[in-house]
Amino acid sequence: MLESTKPTPTPTHQVVMATCPLANCAPGSQATVVGLGCSPDEGCRLRALGLYEGSQVCVVEARHCMLVDVRGTRLALGNDLTAGITVQLERRSA
Repeated sequence: MLESTKPTPTPTHQVVMATCPLANCAPGSQATVVGLGCSPDEGCRLRALGLYEGSQVCVVEARHCMLVDVRGTRLALGNDLTAGITVQLERRSA
C-alpha cells in the first residue's frame, strides 16, 4: 500500500508594520513615507520636492513646524500637513 504524502504546511510569518503620522515623530527619528494624506495639489508639490511614498525622511526639528531632511534637502512642513503624512519608523539596532 502506498502512503500518500501531503505537503507539510510551512509556518507563515506575518510581519506587522507599525505606522504613525509624521507629526508624532520626535527629532532624530528616521522613517519611510508610506502615504500622503493631503490634497492632490499638496501631494504633487511634496512629490516634486522628493517627499513621496518610499522616501526616507529624518526629523531634524519639531517646534512650530517640522523640519525634515529628505535626500539632503531640508523641508519645513506645517502641523496640518505632517499629520496627514503616514510613515513607518525605522528600528534602531541596540
